[in-house]
Amino acid sequence: MIDIATHPWLSGLLGDADIAAIFQPDVELKRLLKVEAAWTRAIGHIAKDDAAEQIASAIETAPIDPSALKEGTTQDGLPIPALVRLLRDHVGPDHTALVHKGLTSQDVMDTSLVLALRQVLSVLDARLATLDRQLATMQDRFGGRSMLAYTRMQPALETSVHEVIRRWRQPLQRLIRDARDLQSQVGIIQWGGPIGVRDQSQAETLGAAFAQNLGLQDPGQAWHTDRTIVLDVAQLLSRISIATGKIGEDVALFAATGAENISFAGGGSSAMPHKNNPVKAEALIALADFTATLAGAINRSARHEGFRSGRAWTLEWLTLPQLCIAVDAGTQLGGQLLDDITSIGTI
Repeated sequence: MIDIATHPWLSGLLGDADIAAIFQPDVELKRLLKVEAAWTRAIGHIAKDDAAEQIASAIETAPIDPSALKEGTTQDGLPIPALVRLLRDHVGPDHTALVHKGLTSQDVMDTSLVLALRQVLSVLDARLATLDRQLATMQDRFGGRSMLAYTRMQPALETSVHEVIRRWRQPLQRLIRDARDLQSQVGIIQWGGPIGVRDQSQAETLGAAFAQNLGLQDPGQAWHTDRTIVLDVAQLLSRISIATGKIGEDVALFAATGAENISFAGGGSSAMPHKNNPVKAEALIALADFTATLAGAINRSARHEGFRSGRAWTLEWLTLPQLCIAVDAGTQLGGQLLDDITSIGTI
C-alpha cells in the first residue's frame, strides 16, 4: 500500500501530516504504553500496592523500538503479546503481576484507538471552523456578484455568489457541532476480559480508576463486538468528505464553463501552457470518492462474529487510519482551494 502521507510528491496534494502523525508507529506505541500504565495504576490503586506508580512510570517510558513488535505481530496477529513480554522483562520478575494483569489485547488497542480518534476529531473541529470562516470571508468579498446556477449539469437560472457559497457553508455548523459531541462520546475505555465479560469483583471501582487515569469514561461494559463508536466516527468523516467534495465538484463545474465564472491560481499544464486546470478541486473530488469506498469497508468491518473477530478487526486497522487521513486532507485541501480563488461570479 502506498503511504500518501509520506509520499515524496503526492503527500502535498493528497496527504495530511497532522493526522498521519497521530497514526505513526512510534506515536501509537506511546499510546499503548500509556494505556498499559493507566491499567497498572488502576490495579495498584485497588490493591493498595505502593510499587504500582513506580512500575506504571517505568511502563510509560519503556524504551521499546516499534520494530521490536514486528515478529510478534506476524506470529500472534497483533502487537500486544510481544509488547507485554517486553514490558515484563523491563520491570523485572518481581513486578510482572502489575503488568497487563486482567487486561486483554483488544482492551489495550481499542482504548488506544479512542485516544487517537479524539485527537482526529479535535483537528477536524478546528479545520471545519477555519473552512467556514474562509467561506464567510468569500461571501463578504464576492457575495454580491451574479452567477448562473446549474441543475443536472445544465445552465438553469441566474443566482448570486452569496447563494452558491451559502450551500457550501450549510452543512458545516452541524458538522462542527457533531465533531465536538463525538469527542465526548468516543472518550470511553475498552475493558471486558477475554470474551468481553468483566469479572464483577471490584469491576466498577477498577473500571472507574482505569478510565480516570486516561481522562476517559467507563461505559460499564465491553464493546468488543459493538463497533458503534467506530461507525459513528466513520459516518461523520463520510459527511465531511461529502461537504468538501461538494465544494470541489462545484468549482470544477464552474471552471469548465469559463474563466468569467471563476478564476484561481495554480493548475498548470506541461503540454498546454494556456490552461489553468482545477487541480485542487479535482483532488477534492477524488478524496471524497476514495473516502466513500473506505466507509464501505468500515461498515463491513463492524460486523464481528462471536465474541471477538480477528478478520473484522484487521479490516478496521487497514481502513480507519486511511479514512481519517483522507478526510482531514480534504478539509485542508478545501481551505487551500478557497485561498487560490481570485474571482468568482460576474459584477
